[in-house]
Amino acid sequence: MIDKDQVIHLCKRKGKLKAQRGTWETHWQDIANFVMPNQSDFNMSRSKGDKRTTLIYDGTGIHANEMLAAGLHGMLTNPASAWFSLRLKEGDDNLANNINVKNWLEETTNSILSELSAPDVAFPSHIHEYYLSLSSIGTACMFIGEPAQREGLSFKAIHIDQVYIAENADGIVDTVFRSFKMNVRQIVQKWGEKSLSPRMKRMYEKKDLDKDIDLLHCVYPRADAQKGKKAAKMLPVASVYIDEKEKHVIAEGGFDEMPYMVSRWSKAMGEVFGRSPAMTALPDIKMLQEIMKTTIKAAQKIVDPPLLVPDDGILGPVRTIPGGLNYYRASQGARIEPLLTGGNIGISYEMMQDLRERIRTTFFLDQLQFQGAPRMTATEVIERTERTLRLLGPTLGRLQSEFLGPMIERIYGVLLRAGRLPEAPEEMSERELKIEYVSPLARAQRQTETQGIMRTLEFVGPIAGMDPQAAQIVRGADMVRHIAELNGVPPMLLKSDEDMQQEAQAQQEAMAAQEQMMQGAQVMDMIQKGANVAKTAQEAGLGESIEAPQAVQEMLNLVQG
Repeated sequence: MIDKDQVIHLCKRKGKLKAQRGTWETHWQDIANFVMPNQSDFNMSRSKGDKRTTLIYDGTGIHANEMLAAGLHGMLTNPASAWFSLRLKEGDDNLANNINVKNWLEETTNSILSELSAPDVAFPSHIHEYYLSLSSIGTACMFIGEPAQREGLSFKAIHIDQVYIAENADGIVDTVFRSFKMNVRQIVQKWGEKSLSPRMKRMYEKKDLDKDIDLLHCVYPRADAQKGKKAAKMLPVASVYIDEKEKHVIAEGGFDEMPYMVSRWSKAMGEVFGRSPAMTALPDIKMLQEIMKTTIKAAQKIVDPPLLVPDDGILGPVRTIPGGLNYYRASQGARIEPLLTGGNIGISYEMMQDLRERIRTTFFLDQLQFQGAPRMTATEVIERTERTLRLLGPTLGRLQSEFLGPMIERIYGVLLRAGRLPEAPEEMSERELKIEYVSPLARAQRQTETQGIMRTLEFVGPIAGMDPQAAQIVRGADMVRHIAELNGVPPMLLKSDEDMQQEAQAQQEAMAAQEQMMQGAQVMDMIQKGANVAKTAQEAGLGESIEAPQAVQEMLNLVQG
């Protein structure tokens, strides 16, 4: 158990991280108001159920953010298809072709994917919230836990307002402080009555179970971790739950892997939190709201214009609001007329369309959705895919290193310790695994390599016509295997090198046996013909001195050579 001084130190460190984050909160609040209003609680407090769209006159920014998040979900972590696979590290080519190893890797991958698709896990909904925060705020956080009450996975997308982070020397987030609330009943359910502080015990005894308590979850690298130890307080990643008001330790433990997955869309040098497409599009989004607001007023004036009403003089201020009445000096034949304000909605509409297109472009919607091109050729698809990859390449690389890779490693560790993965074969002893992404976007990244191979083959044919040795350079079987892997073909559908060698040997043996049978049939035919000749000779009295069996044997000797 950590002592009181360590608890105070952790609380002070959280305070410092909170102060460092303070400069971001105004920016985040501004973004949330216009892009993600349902989560706009950074530097302001609202009651649950309050309206949060009062500043929204045009939903292009909200829609663009949702579409980008949905596009990332579908192209990176699509629940309808396998989006990753486990492979051996480079240098284990012989072992990688082992049938037992291949089957285990395939079964383990399928087991993880099956766990992610379980209804009680709710992985798709949490990861969608994760992508929404990533594309709007620029920083997203997800907690992957190991619930004690059941063997399995637990996902929870964390509002970035609760999170304070710090990086190590390599720029990797290795420290997360999370401030959140739990009531007394929930605390007892999770950690038991022994975890309660004196204040919480009094509340528990008085049955005041629904009052929220401010908690602090501190997760950081443990300096005194001992490798190979299974005790929670010796694991590499420390975990401490603290009653922040009373500086009371509710629970202390640890994790084998970092449970908080924190990733940034992009990161400026010297900054810890990320920047997002929404930050780039924010000026256009704000301008669009103002123009839409003005255009609505102009349209109202056209539909319900202010009126000029005859009178002996103008009474009061001029009212240009829709339906406003303005009295003017009357002349003979005066009548009530509309007050034309000279608004031009057409210009406003053109400006709004331009702003909407810029917002959509900033959120990569044109690239992700291939809009406006229902009939594209294969070459056009390839070109647009390559453009998308060039634009999203840095972001995808950061997502793989900061989120997808650590997440799969965490999931693998949780399921392995829970005994929910297939038993590894003996050949896999102390072998390291690597994660290979086979999502639609990952496969699209590899299409460039596939196209390079196909272009090479197009040149090989004509050259081989002039020089037959040119065709011998290409290893056809290895090339087909590589192309299949690039296109995400499951390993179980591909023959191993051992299978191909066995089939080749069996084919050779079958051909040799068939050839031997054909030779045997020819010999038997020659023998039969020789026997017939001998018999005919005997019947004709031409070969009394030669017996038929002797003639047959001579024919056999002649055939055998």
